[in-house]
Order: sequence, then C-alpha cells, then structure tokens
Amino acid sequence: MTAQPTALGRRFEASTDIAAFLSLWLQERSLLQGAAATTFDTYYGSFRRSFPPRMQRFYRGQIVEAEALVRPGGRVLEIGCGLGTESIWLALRGAHVVAIDVREDRLSAARERAVVLQRELGRDLFCHFAARSVLELPEHATFDLIWMEQTFHHLEPRVDVVRKLASLLAPGGRVVISEANAWNLPLQAQLLLRRGLPRVTLLTREDGTKVPYGVERITTATAIREAFASHGVACQSVRYFRMFPNHPAFDVLAGLEAAPALSGVAPLFTHFNYVGAKRA
Repeated sequence: MTAQPTALGRRFEASTDIAAFLSLWLQERSLLQGAAATTFDTYYGSFRRSFPPRMQRFYRGQIVEAEALVRPGGRVLEIGCGLGTESIWLALRGAHVVAIDVREDRLSAARERAVVLQRELGRDLFCHFAARSVLELPEHATFDLIWMEQTFHHLEPRVDVVRKLASLLAPGGRVVISEANAWNLPLQAQLLLRRGLPRVTLLTREDGTKVPYGVERITTATAIREAFASHGVACQSVRYFRMFPNHPAFDVLAGLEAAPALSGVAPLFTHFNYVGAKRA
C-alpha cells in the first residue's frame, strides 16, 4: 500500500508520544465499528472516562525504555499485546513487530486498528498479531527487543517462561518488563479484595485449548532480576514510578510522585520497569 496519508493519518504520524497517539484513538470514536469498537471501549473504559495529564505522563513513561531501543527494522516481540496500542506505536516508529496474546477478541480489535491506521497513513506497517502463548513460539525465533506491559505476572509456569524469553532474545537483545510492584502493600490489598489470593489457573481459549494463567501473581524487580540472571540476561536498570491509582481524586497529588525527597521509598511505589540485556 502506497498512498497519500489522510488529514487524520498525518495527525497520527505527528503524535509526539504514545499518550498523544492513544488520545487520538480515544477522540476519534468513529474509527472502529461493531465488535472492535465495543472491545476498545471496554478495554480503555477508565481512559474513556478520564485520561488526565498525570495518567498520560505515566502511560508515556511506561514504554520509554522500550522506545529508546527501537531501531528501523529491529525485531520486536510484544507479549500480552491486548488491543495492540504499543505494538502499533512501535511499528509506526519503524520496528518489525510480532505481537501475541491469548485473547482472540482483543487480537481481532488490534488487527482492525492496524488496518484502519494503515488506511489513514496510506502505507503498510510491519505488525503481525498472533493468538499464541509465549511458550508456543518457535525456539528459533530471535528478537532484538521483547516488551511486555502488565503481562509478566500472568505468564505461567514462570520458570519455563523466563527460560523461553531468554532463548528468544538475540545476542545483545533486551527485554523490557513494565510491572506492578509486589512490595506495595496497598496495591496488594486492592488486588486481594478484587480477585482473592493470587493463584495459577487454566485459561480456556476460543479454540478450546487451555493455558496456565497467573491471577495477579505480581512480583518484585528483585525476583525478575534474579530469574533472568540465571539465564544469561543481566539487569541493566530498574525504575520505580507511580504512587496512586487512576482516579481524579489523586490528580492534585501528582507532584508527590516525582518529588526527589521520595526517591528513598521508590521501591515501594506501585510500578516498576525492568530492563535486561542478553550477552552479545
């Protein structure tokens, strides 16, 4: 596909960051129709209601480490891609993206979004969506970057998953994991009230197959660092962020989350980003 971009396509191309990119999707409600629109509205329900500057800052901040590693033609794997916003965004920046999820309804909406965006841009994107778990990927696949956002705590069995992820990285490749922090006790209490004790269950996919699924088995940056280190992936950085949930009541406290005086308690924040590098 090679054509001139539409006015909206030029706005997508000009998005300064992923929060601006998602904001366009939230504003342009007519881009998606039918089941894809329903799935999008359900998935991004809280952002439909409120996507204030504080949450936009956190949303764009979640992916900065991954963005910095993307090169034109670089091979990227996103695990647990959901509706594909991050996958499509990285493809828009020139990456060749494979994005997987076990939820076919979300994948269907993600594919529709990719089609819509390519039509608006007047060009193709290298972004392939597949209904697979990470353990089903072929052993020979190698990626320059593996990215996942709020996904790692769902992947089971965890020992096998870490081994597989390390094997999928090309020499010198990076894995970037954005996760909820198990050291944050209010977050743990919130999850306990909402979903009970963390556990591993079986998720039935649309084709009838069952895959292990972690129910909010959130973990710590230390545990992730140690797990990957045993497979030749060394920790490059850990960054902690965010103190309060997505609710307008906390917007007035946004400055606290960036206050230098709180750097000493950062490991107790609600979220963190881990970056690991495989030996070249």
